[in-house]
Amino acid sequence: MKRYFLKYIQAGVSAASTRHRNSRQFPEIACICLLSMLLAACGGSSGSDVLSDNQVADTAQAQPTPDPPPPEAGSNTSYNLGNTSQAVIDQCMSEYDKQMLTQVNTARSQPRNCGGEYYPATAALSWHCTLEDVAYAHSRDMGDYNFFSHTGSDGLTVGDRVRNAGYDWSAVGENIAAGQQTIDTVMAAWLDSPGHCANIMRPLYTEFGMASYSADGSDYRIYWTQVFARPRL
Repeated sequence: MKRYFLKYIQAGVSAASTRHRNSRQFPEIACICLLSMLLAACGGSSGSDVLSDNQVADTAQAQPTPDPPPPEAGSNTSYNLGNTSQAVIDQCMSEYDKQMLTQVNTARSQPRNCGGEYYPATAALSWHCTLEDVAYAHSRDMGDYNFFSHTGSDGLTVGDRVRNAGYDWSAVGENIAAGQQTIDTVMAAWLDSPGHCANIMRPLYTEFGMASYSADGSDYRIYWTQVFARPRL
């Protein structure tokens, strides 16, 4: 039986790539975590002038299922990429990225309960290359420095990372995971966790990027990061 350690942080603000490297086997311990930063502040304090957060810990179990093989060129595979432009697809999306975005958008296309909180079906997300770059940098940071946290080795959070990359956001969120071997497995774990499920279903977000990173010498050997955002208009 595989063990999954889940924790999530929800945060609010008052204003405001290498893809999956390989498919080798990984340890049975896996972690998932999330951070969301929204326009409406929530209770608590992080010691930051813009962040406030609460933390909840829980445990869950999930059974992995293998990913489908990447589609061959010219196949009739259907993706749900939202309003992602062809220019963005050509610039930075791999088949692997398309599979992840399709799973996220498929989840958003159906109403669901996330830990007892009802979320209606909502609009599909579009891929954003900058958010993918931010996701990859954080997955690599966790793998190279062998830690698991929303706070990077430089002390920055997802809001800092996205802003420093040049994306002016009005809302931003992050799901992270470690140890899951496939897109199917990590998505199942996130959707089974109320806070992570809420991030995936949140209608406020409009854009998305994701990346995983494999690090042989780390505790979990594969690290996943999803970044959700809405630009400031």
